[in-house]
Amino acid sequence: MQAGEWHLNWEEAALLKTSRITKRSNAVTRNKHFIQILIDIESRTEYISGLSLETSGFYQTALKRPLKAMNTSRYIARIRSRATQLEKMTDQELKQLSLDLRYLAMTNTPVRRLIPEGFALVVEAARRHLDMVHYDVQLQCGIEMAFERIAEMKTGEGKTLTASLVSYLCAIRGKGMHVITFNEYLAERDCEILRPLYLALGLSCGVLKADQSPEQRREMYRCDITYGAAKEFGFDFLRDRMAIDQSKKADAGVMRGTYYALVDEADSIMIDEARTPLVIGMISKSEQETVTECCNWAAEHAGGFAERADFAYDEMRRSVELTAEGIRKCRNLPGNQSTRSVSIQQLYGYMKNAIKVNRDFHLDKNYAIIEGEIVIVDEFTGRPAEGRQWQQGIHQAVQAKEGQEVTPPNRQAAMITIQSYFNLYEQLCGMTGTAFTSRKEFKKVYKKTVKRIPTHRPIKRKQLPTKIFRTSQEKYDAIAEDVQHAVAAGRSVLIGNRSVVSSELLSASLEKIQVEHVVLNARFIEKEAEIVELAGQPSRVTVATNMAGRGTDIKLHDSVKQNGGLHVILTELHESERIDWQLIGRASRQGNPGSYQFCLSLEDEILRLGLGDEKAAKLQKTFANHRRLNVRQVFGYFLKAQAKLERRYLTDRLILQRQDKERQKNHFETGQDPYLSVVSS
Repeated sequence: MQAGEWHLNWEEAALLKTSRITKRSNAVTRNKHFIQILIDIESRTEYISGLSLETSGFYQTALKRPLKAMNTSRYIARIRSRATQLEKMTDQELKQLSLDLRYLAMTNTPVRRLIPEGFALVVEAARRHLDMVHYDVQLQCGIEMAFERIAEMKTGEGKTLTASLVSYLCAIRGKGMHVITFNEYLAERDCEILRPLYLALGLSCGVLKADQSPEQRREMYRCDITYGAAKEFGFDFLRDRMAIDQSKKADAGVMRGTYYALVDEADSIMIDEARTPLVIGMISKSEQETVTECCNWAAEHAGGFAERADFAYDEMRRSVELTAEGIRKCRNLPGNQSTRSVSIQQLYGYMKNAIKVNRDFHLDKNYAIIEGEIVIVDEFTGRPAEGRQWQQGIHQAVQAKEGQEVTPPNRQAAMITIQSYFNLYEQLCGMTGTAFTSRKEFKKVYKKTVKRIPTHRPIKRKQLPTKIFRTSQEKYDAIAEDVQHAVAAGRSVLIGNRSVVSSELLSASLEKIQVEHVVLNARFIEKEAEIVELAGQPSRVTVATNMAGRGTDIKLHDSVKQNGGLHVILTELHESERIDWQLIGRASRQGNPGSYQFCLSLEDEILRLGLGDEKAAKLQKTFANHRRLNVRQVFGYFLKAQAKLERRYLTDRLILQRQDKERQKNHFETGQDPYLSVVSS
């Protein structure tokens, strides 16, 4: 079957959507620039033509408006000028200047006065000790973040080096700077890259790791700059609250406080991860035997329950409810001593969990079995989410389904949402390649403005015509043929998938026509950096879950650049448009050539998740006999499904935030710690 084709230019659509916002933004910028001119004139002369600006009505009105930052180009000019002067100084003189600036910063000097000198010191230290040069766009990004904003900096523009600017500026205040990354690997990598720069300026840096002891973690927090994954900071905060509550000593924790933080990949950490709170549980061993036997009993019989006849599934709430027939069937099932010791309502709960797990939770898609343990696979990254467990008995139901040892249920001891944790910081900023589409949520939840940073070089990325197929197998076979042509042309190819299963199905199609390739998914997490680094080599084909959209750079071989660059194929739409753009952003970095293409099918999971099982099945039936699909018509269903999922997840995050505020309020009113669930005796 020939697939329908339609050239859908997302970049032009995004520009159209933001044109009105841009016009308003330009008007505000011109007004602020005029106000700054007045202030500059007033600083040079007290009167102009007999009119005192200080008593001018317009001037008084202008002063009431917040002037959060000067024009960034003026800052950049001053930074460059100062950096040129610093080139003549010795390393020791540079460190002494850094120490002088540190004393100034500790006196609460405004950030606008620290930026020119502080950024110039970092620029010169990077040139000497890293052999790296900050581009103007990186300085612009640093300036925006210094004024506590979220910067949208495109993939491949050098976020690691950019982070050094704000990290230094906040660290010299002496209270501790937290650089929060997506995972432990990226935290350790970034810290080691920038360590020579920080040492040259008299600062120390450390990395939080999951296997560190409390004393080792305390030592990391004593460093001027502490790198780590978001969950490490969040759980340390909760453990500190529990330690302080139990010992009644203010210094019982390991953290110094929550003062300054820079969040790398801010949209993923502050938005995507915000649907799941950070929870520390207490093991209830007394219930272990009962829970184990009840979970195993439910897992054994759940397969005999039919949807609609025995249970109803709510697509919006993603919950299972037993029908009258299902309740009758559950009551008549043979039981054991444990099932007879719990209430009938609890028994229904075990069965509903087992049914839900059978229906919605699948091996190598939602979870993986690593070293004999059930490990959640993050839906947004494809990475194993080690240390995380599903709540409300779902994790135990999955363990029973897979025949694994059922762990004791956890009772919540302490909890904090991602939103609440980040709002604790006195100064918070972030950067990511895809933040602008979520700017309203950043403003509403975190009170942060999103600023777009231009690219260092023009983007040369091309979009190839979108293809939609009737079945997944037709899609995979067609993709394999396209990849074969790209490889013959000397290009490198990155293929993005939503799940481990789909990545391996595509791998099978490539193997059929003998196309050499490597697979990157949750099964091969330890090889991620190595696989991604080589993805830009000639005729290299990388099949990956969306984990390839974050972290390690893909460096293109010169011959690949000459033959058209990296080609990115998206085999499915993700729950969020931002995830798609993360993968697309892999092509054409730093002005390199590149292209991307959507290859979808009517069996893609996004349609079922967004539109529901019935509508997805109806859509497949409607177009089953079409020899050539009208892509313009069909693609609209995919976008509609994606938009519905984005709205649903936004609702989940806002509900979670509201519930957390109510819980904290109730704890305050009863005199309890707002983050602890166990009442102290």
